Amino acid sequence: MKLKFRNQLSQKQLRQKQVEALKLELSQAKSIILFSSEAITHKSFEEFRVKLAEINAKLRFVKNTLFKVAAKELKLPEALYEQAIITGPTSAIYILTDDFISATKVLKEQFGSQKSVQVKIAFLDKELYNKAQVLEFAGIPSVLELQSKLVGLLNSPIQKLHYSLTYNLGNLVRSLNAIIQKGGE
Repeated sequence: MKLKFRNQLSQKQLRQKQVEALKLELSQAKSIILFSSEAITHKSFEEFRVKLAEINAKLRFVKNTLFKVAAKELKLPEALYEQAIITGPTSAIYILTDDFISATKVLKEQFGSQKSVQVKIAFLDKELYNKAQVLEFAGIPSVLELQSKLVGLLNSPIQKLHYSLTYNLGNLVRSLNAIIQKGGE
């Protein structure tokens, strides 16, 4: 005889609760990357999770059937949860910002050389991308890198203008200082 406690949920209620939590995470994510995660150590996943948290992204292990139900209910593209894609152990990266390039860089940096980690599909900026395309994004500079380059480019002409305007004034001051040191002639 199976005892049922007051706080214990039935399997159906538990699955429904998990689907609702998954739907909430999927709806908050601006981009999603699904990848296989076989033969990866717990330590490397924890390091990966920390790196993703720095760029405002989350790493989750998803149950394929629950992911499929949640994605259908949210009306995400069918290719994201078709049977050929959602097989085997699946991990998901939920990117909460518009900068999905940083997440692809972290993924490639952490697991790029490992054959056991394969990108299955990605839903980036409301478009579907395959493995090759996702890995190409890792070579593109991130938004932060582009912003810093832009600031550097904008700052360079201002520095040159400042130097041009102060050069003659600096020469005058040095010449007057040299005259004073010679004895005031």
